[in-house]
Amino acid sequence: MKIGTSPQIELMKNSASADANKEKKLRKACADFESIMLKQILSTARKSVPDGGIFTKGYAEKMYQSMNDDELARQLSANKGMGFGEMLYRQLSSHLHLTHKK
Repeated sequence: MKIGTSPQIELMKNSASADANKEKKLRKACADFESIMLKQILSTARKSVPDGGIFTKGYAEKMYQSMNDDELARQLSANKGMGFGEMLYRQLSSHLHLTHKK
């Protein structure tokens, strides 16, 4: 604390910083949850397509496909994503008394 500043101003700055930290963590958690949901949708959709073709899928190809789905889900949920994470954020942020920023 600097000499000459009031304790109330310092507390307001710390409170604003804590709120910004909570908001950042909540946004990340909502985006991560949306990513998990999208990964599940992608893997379920992939299972609905029958295997076929000349070659059978080996372990390495299945592993690569799973990693690809992980990255695709992460990219789809980045920023505003598909909207599910943003909707979840708005609902949960009202409980944290955060303001909605558009």
